Amino acid sequence: MLEAQVHSELRNFLRTHSPSDWVHHLTMARMVARGLRLGRSAIIQTGVHHHTYDLSYLTPALLCQETVIIVTPQKNHHQLIEQKIPFLQANLGTNKVVYNHLPTSNKKGNNLIITDPQNWLKKTINSSHHQGCNIIIEEAEKLPQFINEYLTISIDVYDWFRLQFSHQKNKNNIQDNLAKLTQSIFSHPINPYNSYLLEKKEKNFIKEIVLNIKSDQSDLYHKLIQLTKRFLDPENYINYVEVNRQKGQFIIKSSPLNLQGRIEGIWQKKSITFIANYLSPEKEAMDYTKQLGIDNHDYTCLKFSAHAPNAILKLYIPEKFPFPNSPEFQNYVSKEISALVSSAKINHQPIIVIVEDVPLQAQITSILASQFGSRVKLNELNFSNNTVLVCGIDFWYQHQDKFPSPQLMIMATLPIPSLENPLVAAQVNYYKSQKKDWFRLYLLPHGIKTMQQLTVSLRKNQGVLALLDNRVSFRSYGNRVLEALEPYAKINYLDLTWLS
Repeated sequence: MLEAQVHSELRNFLRTHSPSDWVHHLTMARMVARGLRLGRSAIIQTGVHHHTYDLSYLTPALLCQETVIIVTPQKNHHQLIEQKIPFLQANLGTNKVVYNHLPTSNKKGNNLIITDPQNWLKKTINSSHHQGCNIIIEEAEKLPQFINEYLTISIDVYDWFRLQFSHQKNKNNIQDNLAKLTQSIFSHPINPYNSYLLEKKEKNFIKEIVLNIKSDQSDLYHKLIQLTKRFLDPENYINYVEVNRQKGQFIIKSSPLNLQGRIEGIWQKKSITFIANYLSPEKEAMDYTKQLGIDNHDYTCLKFSAHAPNAILKLYIPEKFPFPNSPEFQNYVSKEISALVSSAKINHQPIIVIVEDVPLQAQITSILASQFGSRVKLNELNFSNNTVLVCGIDFWYQHQDKFPSPQLMIMATLPIPSLENPLVAAQVNYYKSQKKDWFRLYLLPHGIKTMQQLTVSLRKNQGVLALLDNRVSFRSYGNRVLEALEPYAKINYLDLTWLS
């Protein structure tokens, strides 16, 4: 039976090479093997980074006698194809042929196909290709983001150039409306997110351009037609512009407000194993599956909890700290961050300071740089083990696996999306139009999931999380945030032994 073979081979491999101290390798490998053997879908929450758990899906994928498609971000391909898979095949005695792209038709036999989410979605949505293959989706916590990006229509500066070049007779009209559109977009007041919902007049400028160009069969023309159709459906699409003021450029975008109804077919066709670090507090990942239109009654769900002693989070929440919306908060948080960094002894592990407010981020970076010099970096990947990195939520979320496990992470505020972000405000308005509790159903779950994902690497070496947002202690939803961080040891005073 595949499960027994996978268990035996992986156990022997771990004993010989000891590449990881993660205790759940064998359990997860058996679960993946069972799904491959029975053709049963599964959702697995690991609680760790992808490079920690990848042995547990690669082993059954190589040992099973069927084609397996592994969907993983492009950044992981080189290491998988050039290093991990050849090394594992040599030790397992397997000889699966590895493809680094999705073939145009189903590949028969015993193959391993590595592809990225965008290519997989392109070949899968509204298609029957690879219907009989087993699918393993790695870093599945990012899948909603990848699907949203795939379904998003984008018109950038090069598209406008192409449009003018291919429609010379209407070039003056295009340039005139494009100039008006540009002037209107850059007249928006600056915000930290550099994005704005499209106003009615801006949509009209785009419509005017499309109405006055000759119909053709180009992808760009069809994309523009689709964009203007979405303008007529504001209840289901968010139409906005992303601005780069330094370059004087902008990108028009239209994204779905709800993924359901657009992708259900891809879940019904195949056996799929979703593997993520964290999706939701419960193992069934109800919010996640509902967002993607997945009926999880047909899925085997597994969630690993970080119960090992070295996975306990040290949580520091200071007492009598002002709330983030109070005028005193900025001064208090600057002093507290400076004190925390000063108290932490150099131990060749980085200190991460997560501040989402851009002006406050710059201020704290300046204060820390005056004390600690070149150790302090702002949103930089050029780091040493003693680096003090000041960054935003997205930066750390995207790059935390590149850094050593931090000794201290300081979060100025809970990672609850800000209503000042026009895209978040549009999502909230969508929930309001559905007469749903937008905070409990959208903002809070998003914040809790983000909090859990930001602290994945912190647990590895019993790191300290300093949370300077007192809402977690005084708001009714604070308990839900703390429950998501379990297991943890919590104090409300600065214990220097934690930082040594």
